[in-house]
Amino acid sequence: MLILLVLAIPVFVYWFNVHQSAQPQQAQQTALDRVGNECAGIADNAVANMQAIVEFQKLEIEGRKFNVMRRCMADKGFVENPAWLAYANPIAQANAIKQSISVDEAIENLKREHMMVFIDVPHQPIYWVPHP
Repeated sequence: MLILLVLAIPVFVYWFNVHQSAQPQQAQQTALDRVGNECAGIADNAVANMQAIVEFQKLEIEGRKFNVMRRCMADKGFVENPAWLAYANPIAQANAIKQSISVDEAIENLKREHMMVFIDVPHQPIYWVPHP
């Protein structure tokens, strides 16, 4: 009987470890993450069949993609975070000087970069917030 017990303990420990590791340790997907990924897919599909022949058409396609993203997020109840805009303005002004572009273009570049981030990033506000 003792031998059976000694053999059963390692089997139980192995079985327990296998079943624990089979369960994903992922963080629960937030509403923003779910909606953001859905809208990103919609935006990608909106421009999937468009081909850019000349340079300005690439910018046009990119602009259309981000416009679809903004509209989709608004339809799902998310808007641009005013705290993010306050955070981004000094960065955009510095980028405008470095890149010799307008502040409006620099802020638009930052928006396009940050609007595709759906998780909290340390030391900066998130781009999207639920509509009040």
